[in-house]
Amino acid sequence: MSLENLYNDRREAALADFNRAIAIDENYAWAYFQRGQVLRELGRLEESLDDLTRACALEPDDPAYHAERGETLRMLRRYEAAIEAFSRAIALRPEYPWALGSRGQVWRALRRHHEALADFDAALALNPNLAWIHAERGESLRALHRHQEAIEAFGRALAIDPAYPWALGHRGITYREMRDFPAAIADFDAAIALQSNMAWLYAERGETRRLADDFEGALADLSRALELDPSYAWAFGSRGAAFRAVGDLDAALSDFNRALELDPSYTWVYFQRGLLHRNANRIDEAIADFSRAIELEPNYTAALAERGELFRLQRRYEEALRDFNRTIELQPDHAWALGSRGQVYRVLSRYDEALTDFNRALALKPDMVWVIAERGETHRLLRNYNEALEDFNRALELSPNDSWVLSRRGATYQSLKIYEEAYIDLTRAIEIDPNNAWAWAQRGSLFRQM
Repeated sequence: MSLENLYNDRREAALADFNRAIAIDENYAWAYFQRGQVLRELGRLEESLDDLTRACALEPDDPAYHAERGETLRMLRRYEAAIEAFSRAIALRPEYPWALGSRGQVWRALRRHHEALADFDAALALNPNLAWIHAERGESLRALHRHQEAIEAFGRALAIDPAYPWALGHRGITYREMRDFPAAIADFDAAIALQSNMAWLYAERGETRRLADDFEGALADLSRALELDPSYAWAFGSRGAAFRAVGDLDAALSDFNRALELDPSYTWVYFQRGLLHRNANRIDEAIADFSRAIELEPNYTAALAERGELFRLQRRYEEALRDFNRTIELQPDHAWALGSRGQVYRVLSRYDEALTDFNRALALKPDMVWVIAERGETHRLLRNYNEALEDFNRALELSPNDSWVLSRRGATYQSLKIYEEAYIDLTRAIEIDPNNAWAWAQRGSLFRQM
């Protein structure tokens, strides 16, 4: 074999030599250790694990052997076993930054971020110039919603290694979560300039553009991500949401379906497809999707609230209340759910509870027109006509052409025997919405009363 061929295929050449060494001496721990690393680099993870396990059995007090075995276990996503291997390495060599940082990665994968941060901090105390550990630390901070600290950690990683696409990309995600879309896109641009064949970078930039309402740019980026990785469920889901936003519902549904074929446990896509079905008035399909999302993630407040609203519209009030109660239990400041639960209480003639919910919702969001109007209607039904008029007037200041509110204010004037104002409001409600049957009937009642 020529030297050039050795250079071009050095992993295979190394593997051949390690095979020969082990054939000569089957208890050669160092050869198993080296071969295990090469096999891991070649993606042959199970074989790598076999070799590194053999090396650890032959040399049980070598921390590097246990650490490399932990790394292969981490890549196999056998996280508990990886923790054990890294912990053994650290017990043998407490000042081992790489093993500490790698164990931190496993804690992060297990979403045990406080333990991850403890390992990252210990590693950086030993060697503060490890860019990858600063970046991993930033990602744990981001997961804990400590966004500014995460930005600082990614910044330290990039000060050490400015050409670090992973750190740039994850800092971009952090900026996106902070709603700083220009900064996020700048980081994704820089990362893609360094590494232009990474599907996840295009997908993350596309999602950022979608959230920034740049749907054309989002669709271009997400489509590029799918060209690079046709099995990228997350990108299909995000592109489906972009298609839904621009009104291409067939394309959106196709993408959502494909995402769920690739990942049947993709909760967010069930929610998004549920919204699509809801907007297309496919209520049973929407409820099925929201229910599946809740089954996968029982504390998914958005799905609970949406399903509750569909149950309300179907007059399945007890089921609606159960969903709204759970939503509010999980998120007491969910103004929309409070307002919707108030609607259910009003329909059930539980007026005091309805008013309590409407007041709570409006304390959180004072300009929610429909909640102001619903509170006004509750006051009307309680014959608190002055309070009803106050709410209806406020609602119409915010939304002057709301047929529902005009018709209810007209009915309030009718109850107060202010017939001319009642006629004006009811007639205006009918002009705005000729299909407002309630307004037609109420005006008919007014004519009989006048």
